Amino acid sequence: MPLITIIVPVYNTEAYLPRCLDSILGQSFTDYELLLVDDGSTDGSGAICDAYAEKDGRIRVLHKENGGVSSARNLGIDNAKGQWLYFVDSDDEILPDGLVTLVDAASDEVDVVMGGYEDVDEQGNKSCQTNENRSLRLSKRQSVTTLYTGYGLYYYYMGYPWMRLFRNELVKQFGLRFDVDIAIKEDSLFVMQYVCRSNGITQYITKPVYRYYQRHDSAMGRAKRRFDSKFVSSFFALVKMKHEVDASFPSCSEPVYVAKQGVLGRYYVIISMIDDCQLENDTLRTELYRVMHKEMGSVFLFKVRRKLRKLLKKQVCYES
Repeated sequence: MPLITIIVPVYNTEAYLPRCLDSILGQSFTDYELLLVDDGSTDGSGAICDAYAEKDGRIRVLHKENGGVSSARNLGIDNAKGQWLYFVDSDDEILPDGLVTLVDAASDEVDVVMGGYEDVDEQGNKSCQTNENRSLRLSKRQSVTTLYTGYGLYYYYMGYPWMRLFRNELVKQFGLRFDVDIAIKEDSLFVMQYVCRSNGITQYITKPVYRYYQRHDSAMGRAKRRFDSKFVSSFFALVKMKHEVDASFPSCSEPVYVAKQGVLGRYYVIISMIDDCQLENDTLRTELYRVMHKEMGSVFLFKVRRKLRKLLKKQVCYES
């Protein structure tokens, strides 16, 4: 049994895939299996996966019909044999000592091991990185709060799975899968479900283990340029995350408060996008407001009433 199963969902990234795979095969840590899940690629990605598998016995390729990144990750989970799971995007890289840094920080007391990362734009400029190497032990409460706020630990890292090692046995025990109905922030939802249902203790190593490339044609990049209905699913991801927090903590606790802020903040963002794009979609506005109002509660909304009133000048009235 390998110590780590690395899961790489692959879809039409032939220009970046060799760089990604070479970074994995070049790791100083070698006790892993590599699952390449070809999600119905229409370019040469599938052939690249097969070619690499012929060269290294640690690599298995799973070809499937296109179903999205969540379905690809889920197929990887279903076939994983390692003690820990590690997710890598096919257009990114693991830094040379990334895996050994994470493995060295793992222990029986923690359910999540997390590292830092480098954020690189298309010109190769690093917009976010940590030079200081620190190790911090986060409680479940801190781990949950950190997913929303960053907790002053150098990064705003909402829920990137590629920063973390997850215990395979716990993922299977809790029946965790990436939500195929969520197009954006499905990764944050998975991380929150895992943290809330486990003991949630995280070992955080600030040393970068991963290089994330900002791509102009990524899902988030497209969402920032124009309104995409898929972006609305991120709101419902935040709602489901709040439900996990509600089930794990007392109603007046800090995690519940920041979870509510997360839902409300995402609501603001989507309504602003609708306004900026001058979309006339009263049905969507009404549904978003209904769900937001239900999740927040009257007391919480009263506390933020000024900001809410300003936002809702164009909001369709909803009678709760």
